[in-house]
Amino acid sequence: MTDPQSRAILTVALMAAFADGANAESEIAALKRAADALGSSDPEIAAIYQDVLFGKPRLEDVAATIVAPNSKQQAFEVAVAVCDADGTHTPAEAAFLAALAKALAIEPAVAASPTTTEVA
Repeated sequence: MTDPQSRAILTVALMAAFADGANAESEIAALKRAADALGSSDPEIAAIYQDVLFGKPRLEDVAATIVAPNSKQQAFEVAVAVCDADGTHTPAEAAFLAALAKALAIEPAVAASPTTTEVA
């Protein structure tokens, strides 16, 4: 994965996994599926993990690197899949997804509609 947009999508997915402060195994599994679908390697995942945990990137900065409309939608759908992977949608996750939709300039109606896209 050398594409900056793919890296940003995976960063968003990891940020989504940590949005509620919990580390549910189902969310980590959804994150891994997203990483596999994006063709990332273990060293890349480890580097992104370090960036998110210690660098604390701003969501707006990460979202700004995602410019293609289909990549924006993919980033949002992956984040939703990760947040919903444990079967609960916490207020912290809802706030994260709302902030992500705003940062990606996704229409509120589109962001609020249920998605049928699964993480590969």
